[in-house]
Amino acid sequence: MIQRQFFNTLSYVFHPIFIPLLGFYFLFSLETRPVSFNRLDALFLFPDQVKIFTYVVIAILTIVAPVLSLLIMYANKMISSFTLERREDRVYPFILVSFYYLLAYIFIRTRVPIEYQHPAFVGFMFGVLVLFITCFIINFYVKVSLHAAAIFGLVGMLLGYNQTQLSWDPSAGPTNLLIILYLIVLAGIISAGRIYLKAHSLAEILLGSAIGFLVVFVSVKYGVYL
Repeated sequence: MIQRQFFNTLSYVFHPIFIPLLGFYFLFSLETRPVSFNRLDALFLFPDQVKIFTYVVIAILTIVAPVLSLLIMYANKMISSFTLERREDRVYPFILVSFYYLLAYIFIRTRVPIEYQHPAFVGFMFGVLVLFITCFIINFYVKVSLHAAAIFGLVGMLLGYNQTQLSWDPSAGPTNLLIILYLIVLAGIISAGRIYLKAHSLAEILLGSAIGFLVVFVSVKYGVYL
């Protein structure tokens, strides 16, 4: 069916594994002005060297390394499928991916110059790490939708960060409001698709959405990190 193909494609394109990189792309690419006199309070104004370094680290540690690990696990029959729809299949991948996310966070904290360690910048990677570990722990008791957690975490990041920024165009109104609204609609469609595909129940979607949004929003808005 066309609907099934559409939702399957959407699930792969916006797979949770791509969300950290997409999040940093939004942080670095959306044009904003800082509310303070410090130019570096707007991540859009970060130098290209910092942006490129972040993209490379995040791409390797949150996409390439996990994909290769999943391929090895699948070849050795440690998991039954790449979709990880069974709770039992998620344990080893969760442990390994948590390790990769921790490495990515350590790289950002230790390799990015201190003057560029913006609270939203570091807070986002920390929030992603905490979110994944939280989902890992919850997975022992109940299945939770990683797609919903990831995409609503992205919504939380954008909302939290843009509440600390001014619009690039003073006459444009609330900062990046349309992009946030579009992303909320997209998150709703992705979540509905997971229910349609029978990958998750409504309760699992709502649980993932709430955890994803709250953890990342708080980490980014209030600059929560270690």
